[in-house]
Amino acid sequence: MIFLNSPETPSSFAEFCKDFCARTRGENNNAHKKLLQEQVAAIIADVQQNGDEALIRYAKKFDDIELTPDQFIINMADVDADSLALSDDEKAAIRMAHERISAFAAMTKPREIERTGESYVAQKYVPLDRVACYVPCGSFPLVSTVLHTCVFAHVAGVEDIIVLTSPKKEGIYPAMLYAAKVAGVRSIVQLGGVYGVAAVAYGTQTIKKVQSIAGPGNAYVTEAKKQVFGAVNIDMLAGPSEIMIIADDTANHEYVAADLLSQAEHGSGMEQAVLVTISASLTQSIQSCLLAQRQKLPPSAAMDRVIENGIFVINCKTIEDCAQICNHYAPEHVEILTKDPDYVEKMITSAGAIMMGEWTPEPIGDFVAGSSHVLPTGGAAKIFSGLTTAHFMKKIGIQKFNQKTLGDLRFAAEKFAQMEQLPAHGRSVSIRFDAAE
Repeated sequence: MIFLNSPETPSSFAEFCKDFCARTRGENNNAHKKLLQEQVAAIIADVQQNGDEALIRYAKKFDDIELTPDQFIINMADVDADSLALSDDEKAAIRMAHERISAFAAMTKPREIERTGESYVAQKYVPLDRVACYVPCGSFPLVSTVLHTCVFAHVAGVEDIIVLTSPKKEGIYPAMLYAAKVAGVRSIVQLGGVYGVAAVAYGTQTIKKVQSIAGPGNAYVTEAKKQVFGAVNIDMLAGPSEIMIIADDTANHEYVAADLLSQAEHGSGMEQAVLVTISASLTQSIQSCLLAQRQKLPPSAAMDRVIENGIFVINCKTIEDCAQICNHYAPEHVEILTKDPDYVEKMITSAGAIMMGEWTPEPIGDFVAGSSHVLPTGGAAKIFSGLTTAHFMKKIGIQKFNQKTLGDLRFAAEKFAQMEQLPAHGRSVSIRFDAAE
């Protein structure tokens, strides 16, 4: 756990924010980034060139499992949801989450611009045909991610939804199969990491390429999505999880400690949890509160690495300074545990998702709140947004004019053609009025 004090002067504070982001975002580790980029590029090129043969090699190398091409794909039509080894309570929890996520996805689905009159400019939305939703299954089987990706694709109207996930010797986790069935998934492709992303991005002898890849992953998956962008669309850059908590003297110290630990639990050891607070008492007690709670949790070397190197406590002078640090850091999640969360929320302009008040812990958003938990990380929330139905749809502009409307616009169109030295463009408009003139 690393403790920092924000400076008092505005110029020093701006520099502090810049330095903190450079430190936590790895902006100074160019050698590591270059190595990662080269490793990812080599795997992608291998899959492009050698197809299924490369996938077989990488499944053995990275996931220690021997697969044949006929095992790459699980057809969900062959899966009987009722026979899966799940309790009624587990199935009920999945259905509850599905219901809430579906409702939110429907509310946020883009609406077409209404076409009125004989002349109009409108826009329509068309679902993609085939998409891949990446579901991490390394340290933990992220059942909720199946819902938080595939449900949005299903509500968008995508017909062919596949889940892309790492193969396991024991097979796909039953709860993931059930969630996929509920969410309308057509198939599961048992290929993970970079080689799985490459397979669906470019296609192989067995794997049909997709139009878009959505979902979170580790640094390698995120880099792979970045490199295949263009061959396919991607949702965003979503790597290891992170949280920032903004707290004042009203915050419950035990809640804060529990919420910090919830992010340290994800398993890569690269997660980050940042507490920015104006409370001196919280700054003093947070380490002991957190370590006491840590002792009650199962052993985890990855969590301990996060506690040592990835948890930051920043003591600020004002709540406004806390908000400024948040906007520079642009966290995946931000919790506001203050007397007036609404006041703080209005100042937040860069974050994947905002959880307000002590009754909205971040994990409720991970599981059943309704909006997608697939969110930008690593500072990408400055330019990206969380996953929505719009990520699985194309928007197409539509224009329809009658003679009068074109006549009203003719002057400006012909002048633009002259300014841009495109006479054929201008003629395309004027020729329609030659007979009348």
